[in-house]
Amino acid sequence: MPLTYRIIDEFVTENRDIMMDKSLLRHDRYHILAGLRDRLQSSLKDYEEFESELTSLVMQRIEEADTYEKLNECHARAVVGIENFFLEEDTVIDVHDLFRIVRDAITIRSMKLLEEEMKKDGFGDPPVPYVWVGLGSEGRDEQTMLTDQDNMMIYGEPENINTNKESIDGYFLEFSNRAVEALHKVGFEKCKGGVMPSNEKWRGSMDDWKRRLEDRITYDSGIFETLDVIILTDARFIYGKKQLLDNLLQYFFEFLRDNKHVMKEFIKTAVLMPTALSFFNNFKVEKDGEFKDTFNIKLTGWAPLILSVRMLSINNGIFEVNTLKRIKLLREMNIIKKEMENDLIDAYLTFVRFRIMNQINSRAEGNIVPGAANHINPETLRPDEQEKIRKAMKSVEALQKYIQD
Repeated sequence: MPLTYRIIDEFVTENRDIMMDKSLLRHDRYHILAGLRDRLQSSLKDYEEFESELTSLVMQRIEEADTYEKLNECHARAVVGIENFFLEEDTVIDVHDLFRIVRDAITIRSMKLLEEEMKKDGFGDPPVPYVWVGLGSEGRDEQTMLTDQDNMMIYGEPENINTNKESIDGYFLEFSNRAVEALHKVGFEKCKGGVMPSNEKWRGSMDDWKRRLEDRITYDSGIFETLDVIILTDARFIYGKKQLLDNLLQYFFEFLRDNKHVMKEFIKTAVLMPTALSFFNNFKVEKDGEFKDTFNIKLTGWAPLILSVRMLSINNGIFEVNTLKRIKLLREMNIIKKEMENDLIDAYLTFVRFRIMNQINSRAEGNIVPGAANHINPETLRPDEQEKIRKAMKSVEALQKYIQD
């Protein structure tokens, strides 16, 4: 039974007439309210059983796993359990939360196994402290059924003159390459865009990171691109020495505040991302190819929303990474009105819900074509579903116009 307030609404709807009867005796009223109590107790019991199973069948086994293969089994079991939970509860927020709990635990356990593996193979302990960081949907705490690796690594500088920086760099190059392979083994696909510490762009000492940010933001040069700077704004601590990330982000956001021209470039990027709506509010679909007659709800709905909210937030000194929290903070600071807040939250939940359902359906149908879960044929949608997506995309366009004005 779903753990939502809908239980109470449904109960009131079913019993509205009898509850309005002013001639009911006390034992009649008791009988009615006892029925609500029974429904609530059943729902609470189902919830308690779910949390207990999550702890014993997933989290505890993750903690005890001594191979990447066992962690892969835990991840697969968790995906099935969370999918069933979503189909029962229909709540996007809990999907995000549950995947953060499970995948953070799997990543942390993988890092610990890897540290032992490095020692066993003669590389020793990490020569300096390091931090493993989540980016993208992992960083924003917005993961769904499908996930890939979006990570970065920061490590400390040599603490004494006897420690050679080249040897430190060499250690973490080996560590990063192995980490990417380990996470692939546990069920996290490799990032097609290369946002992984095996790529030198996403790995480095604190000084390395400060230098590449300065090169890009101040001199418009170096290995970092504008998109990379945007990606960094979603960084979230996963494992290691958190202070390293905190120090870098403090430096990073102060640097952004002092370089307003960069924010203007970011904002321009955000407002120019189109939705799938045509001038007449029809859906613009692909004309040919394997996704003919579909639109990509990720690229033409979800992504413009995420980017626009991110840029408006950072431009106003909001450094929270989660999209819904960013929206709420924008309202609390009176940057957007209550109506826009509600519209943007509804838009976010609409986009993500359709993406999750597509992911579930694609998996059930055995559709392994990359990107297939993001494509929707509007002709397969009910009129009310089409209208929900239209409304969501109009909300994104309204936000883009507001930012531009």
